[in-house]
Amino acid sequence: MYNVEKIKRDLKDNLSEFRYEHSIMVAEEAKKLAEHYNLDEEKSYVTGLVHDIAKEFNDEQNKEWVDKYQLSEKLLLPEFANIIHADIGAVVAKEWYGLDEEICEAIKYHTIGDISMTKFDKIIFLADKIARKNASPFIEKIRKLTYENLDEALKQFLIGQKEKIEKLGGNFHPNTLELLKLL
Repeated sequence: MYNVEKIKRDLKDNLSEFRYEHSIMVAEEAKKLAEHYNLDEEKSYVTGLVHDIAKEFNDEQNKEWVDKYQLSEKLLLPEFANIIHADIGAVVAKEWYGLDEEICEAIKYHTIGDISMTKFDKIIFLADKIARKNASPFIEKIRKLTYENLDEALKQFLIGQKEKIEKLGGNFHPNTLELLKLL
């Protein structure tokens, strides 16, 4: 159904070695989580593969995609530099590979989350966070919890991130705050 080999070739051509390896690890983790939670394993794998497809786009490429798809111009502001790739990645996945809305939504939500997240979205979000070499004790705790209770794992991860960001003097994204309150 999905042309995984083409996607992998494209990723190899467009991502750094680090980002490509990360994408493979996330895909494998997403597939394991999908199996554990009785969701579509192939769809989860493909979503994990492409979740960061736009992560290494430069400013000019980001502007082109924002203009082409009439995405919010706010995404181009410096404070959105770490999350713009999610919105752009969702439209890239649709345009380049014809991936469905469920996949595109999961890509869009994998950085800041959303109150409308489905089980599938949560799997992709958490796979992105726990698929790590040399994970910290905190991430190991979240990994274990992810296989026990997705919502609790998501909640604990977000609490940890909120504390970390606030210690650094940053602000938690409003959508993520709403999600955390809901959990």
